[in-house]
Amino acid sequence: MKPLTFSGNGNSTTDEESMSFLPLDNEGPKTKNNRSRGKFCLPWMLEYIAFMILILCAVLLKVLHGHLTRHSAGEVAQWENLRLDNIHNWCLNENTEACFCASPLTPKSRHGHRTWTQAHLQNIKDAARRRDYSMDVVFLGDSITEGWKGTSFGQAVEHKKDNVQVFESMFDSKKGGDRNGLVLGIAGDKAPNLLWRVQNGELPESLEAKVFWILIGTNDFLKDGLEHCSAEVVVMGVKRVVEEVRILKPNATVVINQILPRAPGTHYGLLYEDKETTNVTNAIKKVNSELTVFCDQYDNVDCFDASDIFIRHNTTFNGVAGEYIPNDLMKDHLHPTTEGYIQWGQKIVDKLQEIDMSERSNV
Repeated sequence: MKPLTFSGNGNSTTDEESMSFLPLDNEGPKTKNNRSRGKFCLPWMLEYIAFMILILCAVLLKVLHGHLTRHSAGEVAQWENLRLDNIHNWCLNENTEACFCASPLTPKSRHGHRTWTQAHLQNIKDAARRRDYSMDVVFLGDSITEGWKGTSFGQAVEHKKDNVQVFESMFDSKKGGDRNGLVLGIAGDKAPNLLWRVQNGELPESLEAKVFWILIGTNDFLKDGLEHCSAEVVVMGVKRVVEEVRILKPNATVVINQILPRAPGTHYGLLYEDKETTNVTNAIKKVNSELTVFCDQYDNVDCFDASDIFIRHNTTFNGVAGEYIPNDLMKDHLHPTTEGYIQWGQKIVDKLQEIDMSERSNV
């Protein structure tokens, strides 16, 4: 292959001509005046490009400013008490600092963990499909919430399949339910994970609901034996999620479902069987107590206590030592059974009716 050459004769195209954006001059080689015109165009083009870049930067700054303003107006005013330096003890065990607790105020995804991403994307699709009509209630949470769908990480689970019929009988008007509900839960999620999800597509502007029902926090205490986070950390994470939902859905009522009792690994579901279960039980009660105070501060935030559904008392023990979770309501003493969902769901329906009556009386 011959190398490219640039000839200076009148029948060839000069280097400057081949690089020009102007039509070739068929009358002959470029004159000095044409070169001057090319030199004149170059600064003009640079100025034009610089001008367009400035316009683009101005638009981006406006968008960014709007995003920051949205949160500064809300976060500074509404989250003034949600500061990490207000956490005096991060670990569940006050005598140790050997715990791995993430910031309860920082949203965090779980991309790469099992089928979490697929479950999140499915939630986005489910939320988008509800844009044509208003929902009565949207459930946000972890595996306990996802259990209503009979799935875990978006995958069907055999022993949870009957939960679907229970949900439809209460929260699907097309299947005989008095309400219409949507489930947006993913197994294993902690408060920062739920916070990330609601900020990234699961609560679109088009999704309208009278009530957003939040149950989150049990995994923040203890998940796979790693976190062991304190009540201070957990309650701050729950509040942070609630404040985000309030900003995204200012006209809705937010219900905080207080954290359900848990006693996995125990023989009889006793909440005070061993030291670890005792510590978690006491921390859950502390969180629930603080959430009650938090709810009382707002007209559109309410708390729901389900402890009377899942906690029984063994009279052979004295005081709280006899508190336990029945096997028929939580076989693993962590996730509700189908019967547990039935009893819990009936109480939820009653609570929604109570909210409706309260709203009508205030009109």
